Amino acid sequence: MSLIINIENKVPGYYVVSLHGRLDGTTSADCEAKINSILIPKTKTIVFDMSNLDYISSMGLRIVVKTRKFIEGNGGGVQMINMQPQIKKVLEIANLLRGVTLFNSVKEADDYFDAMQKKVLASIKQKDGNKFYAE
Repeated sequence: MSLIINIENKVPGYYVVSLHGRLDGTTSADCEAKINSILIPKTKTIVFDMSNLDYISSMGLRIVVKTRKFIEGNGGGVQMINMQPQIKKVLEIANLLRGVTLFNSVKEADDYFDAMQKKVLASIKQKDGNKFYAE
C-alpha cells in the first residue's frame, strides 16, 4: 500500500499534513521530501492529521522526530490529531507523545489556536493600551 500526503497551508506558518496509508521504509523518502519543503523558519505549527494513517514504522517515527525537532527549535510546535489506536500505541512506546498536544480534529486544533492567539493579543493590548498589532 502506498502513502498519500496532503499538505494544506491554513494560514502563514501553519500547516496540516494529512497522511493516508502506510508510513514505512518504502514511503518515507517521499513523505520526508514533502515535509522538508515546509520546514522553514517561518513555519511555526505543523499538525499531523493521522485519521487515515494505518501503519507507521521506525522510518516514519524518524520523520516525526526530525519535524518536531526543527519546528520546536524555531519556537513552534507539532500537534497530532485523529490518531488511530495502533499509531498512538507505537508513539507511546517510542515516548514521542511527551509534550505533544493531541486534538481530536482539525476544528478542535483550529479553535484552540484561535483562542490562544486571541488571549495573547488581549494581553498585549491590555499592556499597551489600544495599539493595533499586525504581522
